[in-house]
Amino acid sequence: MPENLSASLEDYIESIAELTGSSGVTRAADIADKMGVSRPSVTVALRALASRGMVNYKPYSTVSLTDKGRKHAAVVLRKHRILSRFFNEILGTDVELADSAACKVEHAIGEEITDRLVDFLAFIDNCPMAAEGGFEFNSRKRQSFREKGATNEKD
Repeated sequence: MPENLSASLEDYIESIAELTGSSGVTRAADIADKMGVSRPSVTVALRALASRGMVNYKPYSTVSLTDKGRKHAAVVLRKHRILSRFFNEILGTDVELADSAACKVEHAIGEEITDRLVDFLAFIDNCPMAAEGGFEFNSRKRQSFREKGATNEKD
């Protein structure tokens, strides 16, 4: 990770990256709308990010990510995509729950765990048992243990 930022500032970086798209710029009002926060909150966050060299920001002007900000956003977005895929495709949660959980967890895991999740997803993608429903079968078996009130999987 290029620099440690709070979870809140990482959410701002992620939102800015998503909003800027091909134009490379967005407005503070758009950030506030996307994140469901007040415009003064966005101003505080943009000032903090600008002081860290992550965004180009001047009041009443457009906002863009610096190279440093784009690199940081790429790391956060990568974690989010990997976690969301893991929660949805592997654990079987619905897309909205997977996305919400990924947004919370992405701030807490480091690169080593992220890389191991990538390796695990690649393994599952290439595992013949997973293709034949092996993981899904085992998930159903675990669910039946939980429904019976089992305290561990050895029951």
